[in-house]
Amino acid sequence: MIRPWSLLLVPALLTAAPTPKNLSPEGTVGRHIELFNAHDLEGFLALFADDLEVAEVPAGGSAPYGKARLRELYAARFKANPDLHASAEAQMVSGDFVIQKEKIKGRAGKEPLVAVTIYQVKGGKIVRMWGLRD
Repeated sequence: MIRPWSLLLVPALLTAAPTPKNLSPEGTVGRHIELFNAHDLEGFLALFADDLEVAEVPAGGSAPYGKARLRELYAARFKANPDLHASAEAQMVSGDFVIQKEKIKGRAGKEPLVAVTIYQVKGGKIVRMWGLRD
Protein backbone atom coordinates (compact mmCIF):
# COMPACT_ATOMS: atom_id res chain seq x y z
CA MET A 1 0.00 0.00 0.00
CA ILE A 2 1.33 3.44 -0.93
CA ARG A 3 1.08 5.91 1.87
CA PRO A 4 0.05 9.44 0.82
CA TRP A 5 2.96 11.06 2.66
CA SER A 6 5.47 8.94 0.70
CA LEU A 7 4.29 10.60 -2.54
CA LEU A 8 5.59 13.87 -1.14
CA LEU A 9 9.11 12.45 -1.21
CA VAL A 10 9.15 11.77 -4.95
CA PRO A 11 9.39 15.44 -6.06
CA ALA A 12 12.05 16.07 -3.44
CA LEU A 13 14.11 13.12 -4.66
CA LEU A 14 13.74 14.16 -8.28
CA THR A 15 14.91 17.71 -7.61
CA ALA A 16 17.84 16.45 -5.55
CA ALA A 17 19.12 14.23 -8.38
CA PRO A 18 21.79 16.07 -10.38
CA THR A 19 20.87 16.79 -13.98
CA PRO A 20 23.15 18.20 -16.65
CA LYS A 21 21.57 21.65 -16.16
CA ASN A 22 22.62 21.89 -12.52
CA LEU A 23 26.03 20.24 -12.72
CA SER A 24 29.06 22.49 -12.33
CA PRO A 25 31.51 22.60 -15.24
CA GLU A 26 33.74 20.20 -13.29
CA GLY A 27 30.75 17.93 -12.59
CA THR A 28 29.70 17.96 -16.25
CA VAL A 29 33.18 16.94 -17.42
CA GLY A 30 33.36 14.28 -14.69
CA ARG A 31 29.99 12.89 -15.77
CA HIS A 32 31.22 12.96 -19.39
CA ILE A 33 34.11 10.64 -18.40
CA GLU A 34 31.75 8.31 -16.49
CA LEU A 35 29.40 7.99 -19.45
CA PHE A 36 32.33 7.56 -21.86
CA ASN A 37 33.61 4.68 -19.72
CA ALA A 38 30.14 3.11 -19.62
CA HIS A 39 29.96 3.44 -23.43
CA ASP A 40 26.58 5.11 -22.88
CA LEU A 41 26.46 6.93 -26.20
CA GLU A 42 23.13 8.70 -25.62
CA GLY A 43 24.02 9.82 -22.09
CA PHE A 44 27.46 10.92 -23.29
CA LEU A 45 25.99 12.94 -26.17
CA ALA A 46 23.41 14.56 -23.88
CA LEU A 47 26.24 16.48 -22.22
CA PHE A 48 27.24 18.24 -25.45
CA ALA A 49 25.63 21.29 -27.03
CA ASP A 50 24.02 20.66 -30.40
CA ASP A 51 26.36 23.23 -31.98
CA LEU A 52 29.52 21.94 -30.29
CA GLU A 53 32.79 23.40 -31.57
CA VAL A 54 35.95 21.26 -31.59
CA ALA A 55 39.50 22.31 -32.40
CA GLU A 56 43.05 21.10 -32.10
CA VAL A 57 45.65 23.45 -30.70
CA PRO A 58 48.02 24.74 -32.13
CA ALA A 59 46.39 23.87 -35.48
CA GLY A 60 44.13 26.90 -35.47
CA GLY A 61 40.59 28.11 -34.95
CA SER A 62 37.55 26.11 -33.99
CA ALA A 63 34.77 24.98 -36.25
CA PRO A 64 31.21 23.83 -35.73
CA TYR A 65 31.30 20.11 -35.10
CA GLY A 66 27.86 19.21 -33.84
CA LYS A 67 26.47 16.21 -32.04
CA ALA A 68 25.73 14.34 -35.27
CA ARG A 69 29.45 14.11 -36.06
CA LEU A 70 30.25 13.25 -32.44
CA ARG A 71 27.63 10.47 -32.51
CA GLU A 72 29.17 9.04 -35.68
CA LEU A 73 32.71 9.07 -34.28
CA TYR A 74 31.96 7.70 -30.83
CA ALA A 75 29.50 5.02 -31.94
CA ALA A 76 32.29 3.62 -34.12
CA ARG A 77 34.92 4.02 -31.35
CA PHE A 78 32.80 2.31 -28.70
CA LYS A 79 31.98 -0.55 -31.07
CA ALA A 80 35.58 -1.08 -32.21
CA ASN A 81 37.07 -0.70 -28.71
CA PRO A 82 34.97 -2.53 -26.10
CA ASP A 83 37.63 -1.92 -23.42
CA LEU A 84 37.90 1.82 -24.11
CA HIS A 85 38.35 3.67 -20.81
CA ALA A 86 39.38 7.23 -19.91
CA SER A 87 40.64 8.62 -16.64
CA ALA A 88 41.45 12.13 -15.50
CA GLU A 89 45.09 12.32 -14.47
CA ALA A 90 44.98 16.01 -13.50
CA GLN A 91 42.41 18.78 -13.64
CA MET A 92 42.19 22.56 -13.30
CA VAL A 93 38.95 24.54 -13.25
CA SER A 94 38.53 28.24 -13.98
CA GLY A 95 34.96 29.51 -14.34
CA ASP A 96 33.34 27.78 -17.34
CA PHE A 97 36.62 26.09 -18.33
CA VAL A 98 37.92 22.69 -17.29
CA ILE A 99 41.43 21.74 -18.35
CA GLN A 100 42.07 18.07 -18.00
CA LYS A 101 44.98 15.71 -18.63
CA GLU A 102 43.40 12.42 -19.65
CA LYS A 103 44.67 8.90 -20.17
CA ILE A 104 42.71 6.77 -22.62
CA LYS A 105 43.27 3.01 -22.53
CA GLY A 106 41.72 0.10 -24.37
CA ARG A 107 42.25 1.38 -27.88
CA ALA A 108 42.40 -1.82 -29.93
CA GLY A 109 46.00 -2.49 -30.95
CA LYS A 110 47.25 0.89 -29.71
CA GLU A 111 49.17 2.15 -26.72
CA PRO A 112 47.35 4.26 -24.11
CA LEU A 113 46.96 7.87 -25.18
CA VAL A 114 47.70 10.80 -22.88
CA ALA A 115 45.96 13.99 -23.98
CA VAL A 116 45.14 17.42 -22.62
CA THR A 117 41.66 18.70 -23.37
CA ILE A 118 40.13 22.07 -22.55
CA TYR A 119 36.36 22.01 -22.13
CA GLN A 120 34.10 25.05 -22.03
CA VAL A 121 30.84 24.28 -20.24
CA LYS A 122 27.73 26.47 -20.21
CA GLY A 123 24.39 25.51 -18.69
CA GLY A 124 25.53 21.94 -18.05
CA LYS A 125 26.54 21.38 -21.69
CA ILE A 126 30.00 21.14 -23.21
CA VAL A 127 29.97 23.87 -25.86
CA ARG A 128 33.62 23.83 -26.94
CA MET A 129 36.56 21.43 -26.73
CA TRP A 130 40.18 22.05 -27.60
CA GLY A 131 42.59 19.14 -27.85
CA LEU A 132 46.26 19.98 -27.27
CA ARG A 133 48.64 18.17 -29.59
CA ASP A 134 52.43 17.90 -29.65
